[in-house]
Amino acid sequence: MSKLLFFFFYPVLIFSFEIAPWFPTFGEFQLSSSYTYAHVPSVSNGFNPTDYFSNNQIIKINLETHLIPKWDMQLECDFLKARNLQLGTERIGFQGRYLCLDGLGGDPISLALGLQLFYVLTRNLGHVSCPYHAQGNIELGASVGKEINDVYNWVYRFYGFLGVGTANRGSPWLRSKLSAEFTFKDSHKLQLFSDGYFGFGPEHRVDIDRFEGFAKIFHQSIDIGIKYTFSFAIWGHLGFEYFYRPYALSFPSHMQSFKAEYTLPFSVF
Repeated sequence: MSKLLFFFFYPVLIFSFEIAPWFPTFGEFQLSSSYTYAHVPSVSNGFNPTDYFSNNQIIKINLETHLIPKWDMQLECDFLKARNLQLGTERIGFQGRYLCLDGLGGDPISLALGLQLFYVLTRNLGHVSCPYHAQGNIELGASVGKEINDVYNWVYRFYGFLGVGTANRGSPWLRSKLSAEFTFKDSHKLQLFSDGYFGFGPEHRVDIDRFEGFAKIFHQSIDIGIKYTFSFAIWGHLGFEYFYRPYALSFPSHMQSFKAEYTLPFSVF
């Protein structure tokens, strides 16, 4: 138990909600933690002031469980440190997903439907580096994927995700992800991905000094990234990720991010 508590509060590595349509082994927990450093050199359509930059640090802790057939549950807590913002809790969230089609069980594809609920602390919504709309948030999402196997293990797999969300105020958003993964030498995995985030508020400029979240802003962003993961025999996997934001509208632009994460699977049975 002491080792599990150590991993849960260890602040050097991080992770986020898992959205790929493949669940952990039945009866298994997965405890993930990650640390991200992100550089934000500017804000598209930002003013007051027009010149802005921030060096952010983000810690995320996620606990995922697959104890009920076809159901996956996750709890997550994030911490943020940014320009003029001391390290503190950013959001607390829950995700539940249902596996409609299981490619590993004989279906042609894997399809998972999910619901995310998360609360963002008000202090973070005053900082433009916090990408959320408001305090209370809900998102419905679907992910579909396909694995190409070599006997017992997958060699290639691909998936796409689309989420539709809204908050307790302001306009809705769309979120998307495309991912391609490759394994080599059994223990190594390489992932290429692209993330999109689009809000539909009426305002096209970002008042940095009087910022109150992205609930009323028409914002767009596209990120592209690469991730390397090394899997240990029984001690989970360690991953490193880099992404760059080539396109942003009324949103933090040209952002670069480096992330390290560790995931530990375990069972209580």
